[in-house]
Amino acid sequence: MKCTFEILDWDSKFFNIKICRINGTIANSIELSDILKELKENEIDLVYYSSPIPLQDFQQQSLPYKIDLVDKKITYVKKITDNPGIKDSVTEFVGEYPDNKLIQLAIESGIYSRFNVDQKIGRASYEAMYKTWIINSVNKKIAKEVLVYLDNQEIVGFVTLGEKKLRADIGIIAVDSTVRGKGIGKSLMFSAENWFLKNDYQLMQVVTQGNNLAACRLYESCGYVVEQSEYFYHMWKE
Repeated sequence: MKCTFEILDWDSKFFNIKICRINGTIANSIELSDILKELKENEIDLVYYSSPIPLQDFQQQSLPYKIDLVDKKITYVKKITDNPGIKDSVTEFVGEYPDNKLIQLAIESGIYSRFNVDQKIGRASYEAMYKTWIINSVNKKIAKEVLVYLDNQEIVGFVTLGEKKLRADIGIIAVDSTVRGKGIGKSLMFSAENWFLKNDYQLMQVVTQGNNLAACRLYESCGYVVEQSEYFYHMWKE
């Protein structure tokens, strides 16, 4: 099937450049060259492309875009079960706007994300994106609930709960660096699982970066298995 592309309105507006995503799998270097020439004609500044097949085997000389591998995206899945491994310290966030602690944790959660890895995005834009993400999670625009872990009434961890393709979906999870290794991440994940179970979901998923080894270990220790891995590229117009 021939690859197509779609303009990403939200991303383009947020980053103030013209961004699109390539849909489909690029078969060879000729197809890669053809679609990038078409994108340049459409004045696309940045292209997202993900595939289970890496691009490094393709000839990339004289292309109108610089291609960078910015992530190896891993999707974990788990069948939802009733899990007793939760604590009273986990509760639903109360409020319509995140406090400074929650915003800072959200920003720290994305250090391995492609938006931070890609230096052309810029640190300020990356931080603004994750701030927007947690704001729109708390106000329920993109999440169904936000659970927080409290230590002496201070937020030291959180997880956002949503839905994608009829699956329960973990958006962001973060734990303060000063209290890691104490089981807080597991408690948040199990609390999320119980919340989804009570809301009639049967399958959970969470997407993370392959370089985020701590996150991968956490999900695997909670019973998640890898469903798929994808190479994620950013292509910037030269």
